[in-house]
Amino acid sequence: MEQNSKRPSWFMNLVLLCCGAMVALFVVSVIIFVCFGPNVTSVGLGPQLTAVVLQNIVVFILPVVLLALINKSVEHRKMESSLWTEHGPTLRSIALVVLVYIVALPAMNYIVDWNQNLHLPHALNGLEKTMRAMEDGAQAVTEQLLNTESWAMMLMTVLLVGVLTGMGEEAFFRAGMLGSMRHGGVNRHVAVWTAAIVFSAIHLQFYGFVPRMLLGAWFGYVMLWSGEVWTPIIAHALNNSAVVVCTFLAHNKYISGNFLETLGVPQQGEKPFLAIASAIATALVIWAFMRKRGEREEVRGKR
Repeated sequence: MEQNSKRPSWFMNLVLLCCGAMVALFVVSVIIFVCFGPNVTSVGLGPQLTAVVLQNIVVFILPVVLLALINKSVEHRKMESSLWTEHGPTLRSIALVVLVYIVALPAMNYIVDWNQNLHLPHALNGLEKTMRAMEDGAQAVTEQLLNTESWAMMLMTVLLVGVLTGMGEEAFFRAGMLGSMRHGGVNRHVAVWTAAIVFSAIHLQFYGFVPRMLLGAWFGYVMLWSGEVWTPIIAHALNNSAVVVCTFLAHNKYISGNFLETLGVPQQGEKPFLAIASAIATALVIWAFMRKRGEREEVRGKR
């Protein structure tokens, strides 16, 4: 990619994006404090869902749209290009993310379980206790948000925590952050993994860092492969929504335990054969997709 002399550098774009998000976060925090008090988790599900809406629209989506407007005025580039919304997802790309989600589930569960049971060296025992306390606090908030009692509230949570959060986070971390780096000429792998690491780190949950980083990398590659942000939004929303639905079913005793979180996690003394098979199958599915995509592009190039 050639650099335009009038184009803001990718680094400046990231600075503008992050500064916009921090200002928006401050504004949202003030609004939530004024409306619901200092501890939104103690005043019910409604205020929590309101905070989710404000966070995703104001903190994540709005700064990306404003950055696209700035780039449009400077570069005369279509906003759709900056937002990676020039075209919609194909049925093939949607089928890919659904298939990968299903096939990769046991492997991801194994990685989640491994990350949750990591221990720091004994010399860092105090730090580990602090991080465990933060993790437990975050988990308690998540459970309070997801443990809904009615089907109507579960569907509302799917829309907000599943769909809207998928849209907001993918807009910011993929279309905004990853997209800015790619438009600025940063190597695609560096851009994908940088955005994935920041995406995972921003959640401040060390004991979920690795699987969340891998998910972020997968969403990033999906965006680059598909050329649009809608497919990673669908992949992200699918992941979040499945957690919401299964948590609701388990919490209300429609199913026994949450199999979604335990599939692929070996019991004591067992080997992780299902997780290994899942990882191999996932790699094969992605390889087959990329090979077919490469063949189509080669044929298209000969025309």
